[in-house]
Amino acid sequence: MYRVSGCKLLMVIALLTGTLVVPRPHAVQAESSKTSVQPLVIFGGGPVIPGTGSILVRTKGGVGMTLHAFGLTPGNVYTVWWAVFNNPKECATTPCTVADLPNPFVRAVLLWGSGQIAAEDGTADFGAYRAVQDPTASVLVGSAMALEEPLKAEIHLVVRSHGAADPDPAVLQAQLSTFNGGCPPNTCQNVQTAPHQP
Repeated sequence: MYRVSGCKLLMVIALLTGTLVVPRPHAVQAESSKTSVQPLVIFGGGPVIPGTGSILVRTKGGVGMTLHAFGLTPGNVYTVWWAVFNNPKECATTPCTVADLPNPFVRAVLLWGSGQIAAEDGTADFGAYRAVQDPTASVLVGSAMALEEPLKAEIHLVVRSHGAADPDPAVLQAQLSTFNGGCPPNTCQNVQTAPHQP
């Protein structure tokens, strides 16, 4: 229910990057987009994690992402969050950091993206889309409630650990979809990130 198969993930990546051609009615014009590809790093300024990657596709209407994480604990629950800095020019550093989140001029917000249980090989694949001005499942950390201008925002994709998957379906659902789901008794923490510059 929560896993994305490798075939589906490749199809999503192909759709987002434009390498898979889908027929469109002649009356509909494709919206201009901007694509960036970034590896994941250890959260907090650590080194690049080999075997990881993320793709972010921006349009005026929203953002789509696919992310492949590696080095996770098998059987643990992980979520991916959009850390959106709507006005990155006001960040103290480039790229923006956690310290910039409460700055009201940065207009930052955290938005839930997706949740997965890590496979036996320590991998997890995520895919999500977020429309402009959609405040669903947002965590208020700054002065914004949603993604405002996708082509101008700095967006960090953050992988967050929620500990071992709970056998209680209600707790597991919270682990997969909320910022501190399962914590306590587990310890929730950000473990990997991929910053995407505008």
